[in-house]
Amino acid sequence: MYTLNKSTQAELNRVQAIIKKELASEKIIQEIYEYIFNAEGKKTRALLCLLASKSRHIKPTNRINLASIIELLHTATLVHDDVVDESDLRRGTKSVNQVWTNSYSVLMGDFIYSKAFILMVKLEISTILDELAKATNDIAKGEIIQLELFEKKQLVQLKDLLKVSYLKTGRLFEASAKTGAILANRSNKEIKTFGLLGKAWGTAFQIQDDILDYEALKKLDTGKPAMKDYKEGKITFPLFFALQNAKPKDRKFIMENLGRTKISKKDQNKIYQLIHNNKTQQNINALLEKYTKESQRHLNNLRHLPCYNEMLDLIMFSKIRKI
Repeated sequence: MYTLNKSTQAELNRVQAIIKKELASEKIIQEIYEYIFNAEGKKTRALLCLLASKSRHIKPTNRINLASIIELLHTATLVHDDVVDESDLRRGTKSVNQVWTNSYSVLMGDFIYSKAFILMVKLEISTILDELAKATNDIAKGEIIQLELFEKKQLVQLKDLLKVSYLKTGRLFEASAKTGAILANRSNKEIKTFGLLGKAWGTAFQIQDDILDYEALKKLDTGKPAMKDYKEGKITFPLFFALQNAKPKDRKFIMENLGRTKISKKDQNKIYQLIHNNKTQQNINALLEKYTKESQRHLNNLRHLPCYNEMLDLIMFSKIRKI
């Protein structure tokens, strides 16, 4: 298990405290907001921002505020995602749209976005505002493209999955690292390197998330409902390679069941076995390794910075994480 050093953990705790302070006086908003932020996530993006902005010359308050903005933006996307995906669970608890309604979820996601932008303006750094505004737009674009991919099914190509993975996940990792570096007054070359690091790491993070979606069927400690992506009709990286390597009858079986919410235990086990075909596992692990090494390569150009060791540990842990 990855363990943060004490000072970084203390900063993450302050991020959580600031987020919980951002409440409105209306009771229903308080109720939903507290429900969302009581289920604490990994805060990987906020952590990336904190590490990238680590500097003796920057006020800690500004670093904490920026990391809080990143976490608010990420959480807003999750609330909206659950509506789009008609999800029942988020971080091991019922999703907002299940406890309340889709209407409440959409509006609450908008409320959290607006909180993030209020804090963003208070930073008074136009380059950070520009980067985060563009990242938010790209994330929405990724959601729309993914919806279109649902209709293509067997026509989905690896480049399509990589594009969606970047827009939905890698883009906010990229923005988290870049804005952290901008806040710390890094050189233009360092800011660009942080961005490339975040982009590659975010893609690797998404690949591992896709792997865990199927691992949840056999392991109880992933914090994810088993085969959630499959039941939502999503072709993710593991399933893409399974379809590439499957025999015609098995490919037909996978596609016939894709998107069904109720799948027998026997059929789930068969899908799991097809995902764990040797060739498929080699393909998915090679892709994960490719983007992990790419993020490490960019990080190697930042060895002189105080965040290097912590960030290296975090990247290596992300590749083997089980939640």
